[in-house]
Order: sequence, then structure tokens, then C-alpha cells
Amino acid sequence: MRWLVVLLLVILAMTRGARADNPSVAAARKAVDEIRYDDAQALLVQALKQGANRPDVLVEIYRLSAATAAVLGPTDLAEQYYRRMIALDPDSTLPPDASPRLREPFVAAQAYMAAQQRFEARATRTAQGIEVSVVDPLGMVVAIATLDGGELRAKQPYAGQAITLQDVGDRVVLLDESGNFLREIPLPARQEVDEPVGTSTPSTPFFRRWYVYAVPTVAFAGATAFLFVDAQRAKDRLDDIIANNGGHFYDDAETERRRYRNETIAAWVGAGITVGFATTAIIMAATRPRAVTVTPSVGADHASVQLEAKF
Repeated sequence: MRWLVVLLLVILAMTRGARADNPSVAAARKAVDEIRYDDAQALLVQALKQGANRPDVLVEIYRLSAATAAVLGPTDLAEQYYRRMIALDPDSTLPPDASPRLREPFVAAQAYMAAQQRFEARATRTAQGIEVSVVDPLGMVVAIATLDGGELRAKQPYAGQAITLQDVGDRVVLLDESGNFLREIPLPARQEVDEPVGTSTPSTPFFRRWYVYAVPTVAFAGATAFLFVDAQRAKDRLDDIIANNGGHFYDDAETERRRYRNETIAAWVGAGITVGFATTAIIMAATRPRAVTVTPSVGADHASVQLEAKF
């Protein structure tokens, strides 16, 4: 009976840190304290079937269940409980003075789990939803859901492959056959997208800006006005020479005539260029064409400006 006393002390030590989230767990702990292992075993089974146990509570339930199974038998059931405990908490250990009756199934469970992949789960927010992948060597996971304010949402059955959940809630939970929480995975906060304050204007190439043509418009307008005025003065002087030819030479008249003719042509060319630049500036400001070409043409008897724009 000495080993039974030691075993009882170990079980009591393991139950001191347990949480009382599930009333059946507290009742099972009390049954163990009173050495009522049959009652404790039944209560622990009931605690599992009630569901909604958190991972740390589950670890404690599996620990107590393994210990009671080691006392009552069969020992392979104790090993099964220890496997689940180690899967959820790989750092689980037994006290150094644990009874061989507890240590043997625990060591066997450790060896088995060391040969398996580690129980893991990952959850990532994507544009399609929450992608969840699971490594479950013991086949404990039967469903996956999200947790939103303590309420299960977007629940889907799990069949061994990665799944995508609806993006609701702030964490993902892996559920066993009774709805216990095998693992809780916090989710990163959703990335907030700032609404645009206004419509941004793309960068406009230099030669598609209206003021590039407005500046030469003003310059050509001033030069054209000067040429028209000076040409008119040359004509007035020519008229005066013709009217008073006795006091002037022929070369004087010819000089004023050429000046009048050349400045008149230049003034009309300038007027055409001014109109071309002004029109281009208006078009650039109003419609921003893709390309605008201004081509002046000056001949012996004509002056013109060709304006070409592509929209």
C-alpha cells in the first residue's frame, strides 16, 4: 500500500494548480482528495464531454485522467491521456518522485510523441479570409472556428487539410470532438486602409503644362504689338516721303518700304504664333492633350501656324 500513498500524494500535488473553470474538474479533484478514483474518473470523462475547456484546463484533465487510469487501469489508457497532454503541452513533466506506475506510461507517451510531428497550428489573415493549417499527429482536431467576443463563429469541420475561414473574430480555436479548445491562436489586427482624402493629380510632363505655352504667348503678343506699331510708323514715314519727295532720296523711300513690308509680315507671323501658343495653353489647361505640335510657316508671300493636338 506504500506505493498507493505515494501515488496519492503525487496526484494531490498535480491538482493544486488546476483551474476550476469546469465544475466537474473541481468535483474530480475533490474525489481524488477523498481517494474515490472511480468517481474521479467518471467526473473527468464528464468534464471532457461538457466541452468548452480551455487548453490549460484540458492539460490538467488529461493529467488527472492519466493518473486515475494508472491506478484503476488499463495502463494503455493512461498512456493515451499522457499523449494528449504532451501534445498540448510538450514541456509537461512529472515530479522527480513520481511513482513508477505513473512514470512508465508517461515515458512511453513521451517516446511515442517524440517520434511524431509536433502538434502545431498557424492562422493567417488573407484577402480571401483566415487561412488555417494544422499538424495533428493524434487526430484530435475535428473542427476549426473563430472566436468573436467569446462566441464561436465561422465554424468548419476539419478533415486534415488547410482550410479558409470567414474573417470574423480576433482568434482561431481548434476544437476536439466535444468542443474543447485544443489550441487558441490570436490573430493580428486587420490592416486599416485609409480612405483617400481627395483625388491626386498625376505628375504632368513639362510640355503638357499650360503655363509652358502661356509664357511665350505673352512674349509673342508683346513683340507682335511692337512690330505692328513700328510697321505703322514706317508706313507713315513712307507716306511722308512720297508726299514730299523733293526733300528725300529714293533710297529713303525704299528703306521705309522694306521696313514696313518686313515688319508687317513679322507682325502677322507673330500674331499667328501668339494665337497658336494661346490656343495650346487653353487646350492644355482644359483637356490636357497627349501631344500638341505648333508649326509656324513663313514664306515670301504668306505666314501661317499649324496646330496639331492628339487627345
